[in-house]
Amino acid sequence: MPGRAARSAGGRCEAETILRLNVTTAAHHTPAKKPHHKREVYIDAFRGLMALVMVQGHVFTALLAPGLQADPLVVFQNIFHGSTAPGFLFASGFVAGLPRAPLSLRASLRRGRRLLFILGVGYFIHLPYFSFWKSLESSPLELAALFACDALQVIALTQLLVILLQGIAGMRWTVLAGAVALLVLVVSPWIWASNAAAHLPPALGAYLDDHSGSHFPFFPFAAFVLAGTVAGAVIGRQEPRKRHRRQVLAGAALLVGGWLLSFPLQSYVDFWGPSPAYSLMRIGGLVLLLRLVEFVADREWPGVGALALLGHETLQVFVLHLELLYGGVLWPAPVLSLWAGRLGIGATALALFAMLPVLFVAAWAWHRLKTRAPREASLLLVFVSTWFVFEYFTRPW
Repeated sequence: MPGRAARSAGGRCEAETILRLNVTTAAHHTPAKKPHHKREVYIDAFRGLMALVMVQGHVFTALLAPGLQADPLVVFQNIFHGSTAPGFLFASGFVAGLPRAPLSLRASLRRGRRLLFILGVGYFIHLPYFSFWKSLESSPLELAALFACDALQVIALTQLLVILLQGIAGMRWTVLAGAVALLVLVVSPWIWASNAAAHLPPALGAYLDDHSGSHFPFFPFAAFVLAGTVAGAVIGRQEPRKRHRRQVLAGAALLVGGWLLSFPLQSYVDFWGPSPAYSLMRIGGLVLLLRLVEFVADREWPGVGALALLGHETLQVFVLHLELLYGGVLWPAPVLSLWAGRLGIGATALALFAMLPVLFVAAWAWHRLKTRAPREASLLLVFVSTWFVFEYFTRPW
């Protein structure tokens, strides 16, 4: 009996030892879960909303008869379009601020290469002719249009600046980026009033103010991209409850702060121009709107998925809708140009609704290609870009 008891006790000990070894071995061989960095739907839905309202504004501006621009309904919708472009810039910065920084050298180079591509696309949209040699003979008005600073230019250059700031300040880059954003807002009224752009080459002066025809010069619109990157890093990375609280507090503080600042500045700066007060209020409103979009996205309201798809492919949506409205150097003006400035409100709305499925299908097809065959999609971009550059510089006229 003692021997049997001893053997039984020894067997239990051996079994427990084997069990512990198996559990330990399994723990060592179980792959550790990597942090999940997938963008949340509300971010792309916000970008898609900004892109959609931007398209609506451009369609009404291009197709609506001049006599109807004073219609109360058109004037009412124009009120919201003052913040469409800043929202587009803010959203682009928000996404850029989400990854942990400073980035590795490889990641910085990869992002820099994409930003240079976006910068090139911005100038491609403005090209007067599909020939470098013919472009050299462009008129002053054509050159002004070519060098005008548009949304893509200010996004690309500001985000390249953010990469530089991250390399300089490391983990504290958000403080430096916020300071630069405030500096841009403060000096913008002085730069616009100084007419300094007139003393610079058109390619540089276009970034200073709107006198040369730039719609979104670096001053003050770079501040919206910088504010977006800071918001993405400080707010976007937080868990939902903390993020929601910070969004509401920051948005309300910026709105109130901008409103209070408008009173001492009203005698010196046009509120509807490069006023720091107006810019702060718009940034505050965008932060609160971002919170509202997240509220809707969390409840999976109809249409959120479509907005998110458009937001994920904002570059394509931006370029395609401009080409459909105004044409480009690769083909004559599209059919829509036949109705430029000739339609009523109802017909313009029908044109908008006819354009939206085209934009959505194009975004869906490109997104599906990138998801299913990313290498082939990259090669296609490289091929098209190389072909265009070759043709542009070799065509005699």
